[in-house]
Amino acid sequence: MFKLRTKKAFTLAEVLITLGIIGVVAAMTIPTVVKNYRRAVSIAKLKKTYSTLQQAIQRTMATNLGYSYVNFSDGNTQSMVDWYNYYLKPNLRVQKDCIDTPGCWHTEGVTKQLNGQTAIWDEGTKGIGGNIIVFQTFDNVFVNMDGVAAEDIQDEFGVNMDSAGLVMHVDVNGNDGPNVVGRDVFVFVFNNKNLVPAGNDMTNEEVDADCSEGGRGYFCFSYILRHDWKIKDDMIL
Repeated sequence: MFKLRTKKAFTLAEVLITLGIIGVVAAMTIPTVVKNYRRAVSIAKLKKTYSTLQQAIQRTMATNLGYSYVNFSDGNTQSMVDWYNYYLKPNLRVQKDCIDTPGCWHTEGVTKQLNGQTAIWDEGTKGIGGNIIVFQTFDNVFVNMDGVAAEDIQDEFGVNMDSAGLVMHVDVNGNDGPNVVGRDVFVFVFNNKNLVPAGNDMTNEEVDADCSEGGRGYFCFSYILRHDWKIKDDMIL
């Protein structure tokens, strides 16, 4: 007499339970994976942009009259425009640039600080500052350049200066947002000799306070450099 063989299989209830568990696990882990990926991409672009701008400025310093050639004291003077067009721009891969006009910075809204306040000297779609040069690179990085008086650089951007200098707001992901200083917008200062992060001459405590919830976010690039290119957990890019 033959016995019928029975095949073991999952019941519908077991399949649904398994799928539910997978869905819960995915819902818990995917946001973290996405956030970590976005952080890694942002850090990579920040490293590349910082290195590229440093090298371009160093080549600029070696091929013209140097820092004294450019008058940064009242923003976008003709000497600053000439310096950008003839010395800095040829050393960069610029896709598009705007001289004191909208079209190269964020297409809508304003740039915010970490604490939710509007970035100082924000001019909306034109950029940040007065009489500015803004350019876009081929990898979707926006760079906003503004000539700023020495005392303002010291007071607002934490870099000690003997004369007026150049402040760069760099958005590593263009229009993608959140367009917040310390999250996707980072601040560099050209300090007569080199390109340094805003907050370069501040203490660790001052940098940490500025790059914390409730802070402004201007010193976050200093924080990242001082922590071996690590981003704070609450810095969501």
